[in-house]
Amino acid sequence: MTAVCLFPDIPLRVLDLGCGSGIIAIMLALQKSAWHISGIDIQSELIELASENAHRQGLAINFICDDLRRFTPLDRYDLIVGNPPWLKLNAGIASPDIQREISRRELYCTLEDVLAFLQRSLRRGAEALLLYPQSRFEEIESLCAHYLLDIIQALPSTDTNKYLIYHIKNKG
Repeated sequence: MTAVCLFPDIPLRVLDLGCGSGIIAIMLALQKSAWHISGIDIQSELIELASENAHRQGLAINFICDDLRRFTPLDRYDLIVGNPPWLKLNAGIASPDIQREISRRELYCTLEDVLAFLQRSLRRGAEALLLYPQSRFEEIESLCAHYLLDIIQALPSTDTNKYLIYHIKNKG
């Protein structure tokens, strides 16, 4: 996520939400050595893979296998980044690959679950970067207001505006 350059390389508690194989957490750790990075995912196989990938790079990243709907950190985070499931339950054609389906479709968490997690897991004034389709902007904006979150900006993620990186601040 190129928007990460908005954040300095100072000690921050950072969480990669829905970390999958750990690629985002690993890329962040390689770029921001002062950050204390963790990753969370509901899929145990992917947590094992993420841990192996970080170990191969010589990185100390804490990967947690848990359900974000139940998980509450002991200490709140300064920054949460994520590419959570973005497809609504009955949208599009389902993948026969269950790991891919869990990663892409709102089977185990909805947009509302993700925003509720941000509200309870970010310290006051802390920020998040989430990748979601531009088509969900109004829904995200409405739900953010409900959870005392503000969309600071919505940045294009590629040459098109199909997906946006939502830069969100916890005001609660």
